[in-house]
Amino acid sequence: MAPRQSSPSDEPRTPGHRRPERRGFWGRIAHIAQNLAGEVPATPEPVVAQPPEQVLELLRNLGVALTRTGEPADRVTQILDEVATMYGATGVTFFVVPTGLFVRIDLGPASQVDFKTGGSTPMRLDQVDALYRLVDDIRHATVDAATAHRRLDELLSAPPRFGSVVAVIGSGVLTLGLGLMLNPTVAAMPAFVLLGFLTGFMRWWADKDPMLSLMLPVATAFVVTWAVFGWVAPLLDAPPLEIVIPALVTFLPGAALTMGTVELSSGDMLAGSARLVYGLERLLLLSFGIAMGAQLAGIPTLSGEPARALGAWAPWVGVLVFGVGQYVASSAPRRTLGWLLVVLYVGYAVQFLAGRTLGSLGASFIAAAAVLPVCYAIQSRRSGPPVPVTFLPTFWLLVPGALGLQGVAQIIGADEAAGLGDFLNALMSIVAIAVGVLVGSGISERLGRATSTWRGI
Repeated sequence: MAPRQSSPSDEPRTPGHRRPERRGFWGRIAHIAQNLAGEVPATPEPVVAQPPEQVLELLRNLGVALTRTGEPADRVTQILDEVATMYGATGVTFFVVPTGLFVRIDLGPASQVDFKTGGSTPMRLDQVDALYRLVDDIRHATVDAATAHRRLDELLSAPPRFGSVVAVIGSGVLTLGLGLMLNPTVAAMPAFVLLGFLTGFMRWWADKDPMLSLMLPVATAFVVTWAVFGWVAPLLDAPPLEIVIPALVTFLPGAALTMGTVELSSGDMLAGSARLVYGLERLLLLSFGIAMGAQLAGIPTLSGEPARALGAWAPWVGVLVFGVGQYVASSAPRRTLGWLLVVLYVGYAVQFLAGRTLGSLGASFIAAAAVLPVCYAIQSRRSGPPVPVTFLPTFWLLVPGALGLQGVAQIIGADEAAGLGDFLNALMSIVAIAVGVLVGSGISERLGRATSTWRGI
C-alpha cells in the first residue's frame, strides 16, 4: 500500500486533544443521541509528549501485532496514526504489509526509519482482546508509551488460557459442531469428534516441531483423508469428503481471502494481492493433501444409499457446539462465550433466512453486513469484547470454504468440471462477503460515533 503520513493540522494539537467534529448529518445525529442519553462525551486528559525513540519502538511492535490479527493494512495504518498523534509524535509515516511494516518518525533535526518483520501465525483470541483493549486505552490517553510497550510484551508472551489437553478436546468439540452443520448424521458424529482430536493433536505437535509446522496443512489433510477414505467412510457407508471437510475447516484461509479482497477494493494492491496469493496457496496445499491421501487409500465402495440425517434442528445445535469448541480451542477471553454465541447465531440465522430468497451470494453479502453492526454494538457495552474477538470466528460460518476445498479436490481428482464450478462459486461468495464487510463496517462506525459509549477500536 502507499505510505501514509500523519496529516498536519492548521491548529496546534497537544497529545490527547481532538479536533471538534464537524456538525454535518452524522454530527447532528451524535448531538441528538447525546442529548437523549443526557451524557457528555468525556475528553481525555492530554498525555505528555513521549520520547520519539520509545514511540518508534512501540509503533513497530504494535503494528506487527495488529497485522497478526488479520486487520487490513489501511486499518492498521489508521490505528498507528492515532497512536502516534496521542503521543505527540511528528512526521510519522507508515508502510504496512501483511507480514511487517516500515515506520518513519522525526527525531528533532533528523528522522529515523525502522522496519520490523512479523509472521503469518495468527494471535489467539485472548491476545487479540488484550491488544485491542491496549489500543483503546492509548486512544483514551490512560497509558504512557513505556507502560503500553510493557503491556504489549506481556500479552504477546502470555500463555494460553487452556492447556494443550483442553485445547485438543476443544478441537474435537469444534469439529463436531461443524459436522452437525455440514453433515448432521448420527453415525458420523463419533468420527467427527475423533478426527477433531486428531487435528488438535497435529496442531499441538506442530507447535513443538518447527519442521512439521511448515507442512502442517498438507500433513493434516493427508492423515485425515487417508484415515477417512481407508476406514471411516467404508465403515459408515458415507461420502468420504463430507467427513473430511469438517475436520479441516479450521485450516481454511477464509479470513485471508476475504481481507485480501477488502484490501484490493480499498486500493491496497500490494497487501491485498499478497494476502490473496497466501490464501489460495494454503487452499491448494490442503487440496493436495486430500488428493494424496485419497490416492493412497483408494476410493471406497459405497452402497449409494444416503445416510439418515438428524433433522432440521441439528445445524442450530451445531452452532452452539461450534461456539463452545471455538471458545476453548482459540483460548477466548473470559466472559465472552455468550457474546460469541450471539454473533454466531445472528450470522447463521441471517445467512439461512436470506439464502431462501436471495441465493447463496446474496445471503453471504447480507450476513456479513448484518454481523458487523452486532459486533460493534457488543463492543460498545462495558463488558463487551472488541469486534475482532467476536467477528473472526464467524468466518468459518460465512465463508463457504468447505465448498471451495471440495471444489479444488474435485479439480485434482476425477470431476474437474464440477470442481471448477464449485471453486468459482466459493470465490464469488468470498467477494460477496468482502463487500458485506465493507458495508457493515462503514455503517457500524458511522452509527457507533453517534453514541458516547462507542470505544472506536
